[in-house]
Amino acid sequence: MTHPASSKPASLYPTRSAAGALLGQQLAARGYIGCMLLGVTPEGVEIAASAAKAMGAQFDVLVAAFIKLGSNLAPIGAIAEAVPSEMDPDFQPSGALIDKLSSAIEESRARVSQDLILYRTQRPVKALAGKIAVIVDGQVIYPWRVLAAAKAAEQLGAKQVVIATPVGTQAAADRIRARQYDLVCPSVVVEPKGHPAPYGDMTGDTPERLRSIMIAHQAA
Repeated sequence: MTHPASSKPASLYPTRSAAGALLGQQLAARGYIGCMLLGVTPEGVEIAASAAKAMGAQFDVLVAAFIKLGSNLAPIGAIAEAVPSEMDPDFQPSGALIDKLSSAIEESRARVSQDLILYRTQRPVKALAGKIAVIVDGQVIYPWRVLAAAKAAEQLGAKQVVIATPVGTQAAADRIRARQYDLVCPSVVVEPKGHPAPYGDMTGDTPERLRSIMIAHQAA
């Protein structure tokens, strides 16, 4: 007796680079010329590099990490670079969680410090003063990481911050727009956990991470 193979959901984009090229075209069509594209590590790096190539823009990376109280729990915030953490305003920790939250924030900050060495060998971000900064991530299910990266770009002197992603959830899009950031997102999905396989070339965490580190070093 044969069993039918479980149907794999169709990808929204054949590859990350194709998604980035489309995103770059949409950014250029909206007039974001002469901007700096900043890929959020790790998922946004390859997409930002491809978008920058498509629109002839500069490219660099911003290092960010979610804050979680458990590996299987949804993030409650994020940290990017050296700026203060960006927290979910709906998260109200009880007294019993305060110590756990402090530990989670410190773990995320330590991860950011480590990734700064891996992705940028601790060099500073390319000059953002007076420029439009476009924050790019792979799939924005929760908005905290891109919002933390936006905060970092503002601290670095960007005159305007735009957030861009090939795919994001409706809930995340609403949060981002509520913060008065322009959002460029060709595919908005209603599922709260996002699309299960937005890119046809997804190969697992480690290969994608290594590839994004290599691309980041090429941006130096």
